[in-house]
Amino acid sequence: ENFFCLLSFFTVPLHPKSDTLMKEEIVKRALNDFMQYGFKSFTMDDLAGKLGMSKKTLYEHFPSKLELIEATLDYALDMSCRNVETFVQGEGSVIENVYRNQKKVKEIFNISSERPIWELQKYYPKTYERMEVEFAKSDALFIDKLLEKGWQEGLFRKDINTIFYKTFYTNVQRLRSVNPFYEKEFSFWDTIYTFTEYFFRILVNEKGLKELERVLQLKKEKLI
Repeated sequence: ENFFCLLSFFTVPLHPKSDTLMKEEIVKRALNDFMQYGFKSFTMDDLAGKLGMSKKTLYEHFPSKLELIEATLDYALDMSCRNVETFVQGEGSVIENVYRNQKKVKEIFNISSERPIWELQKYYPKTYERMEVEFAKSDALFIDKLLEKGWQEGLFRKDINTIFYKTFYTNVQRLRSVNPFYEKEFSFWDTIYTFTEYFFRILVNEKGLKELERVLQLKKEKLI
């Protein structure tokens, strides 16, 4: 879904902590594992084992799996809002920065399929609906920051219909949830990178197009 928000999702060993810090560690690990293995497929037993704690201790912190899933969504939304501006920042152009930060997401957060989101939609529809609403807001904020920086750098056309583009961007992102891009034909990350390229092609002017082609060449050579 909203991949720039995933930059802060790290897993670290657990040590004796306050209840609040312990719950935060559980949420971070749960989010990482839910996104790798699926919200339905990955069980509380699996999570307890990964955390090195008993299932009883896990349920003392989160009485139900649904409560834990809701907590992981809250955490993801919080990180999304915090990292919107960070995702367009860096030493290069805004275009290069977005590609470099997507690579960080790919390396840090080992997600390779849309199946976890499909499971969330199928088995936890109310949570999924809340996620869609909140991430649409985050997407809109991301586009604001993206356009602002792209215009400052002289890479984007000045005549972009911002409201239309936000709606377009958000709805294309949501398309992946209904899985029109079959993963046997288009891998998860090929789809993400192709979306990114096409989103930029809509925005760039002549200068921006040259920069986009330069960045795509770096990516092709695996330098970015």
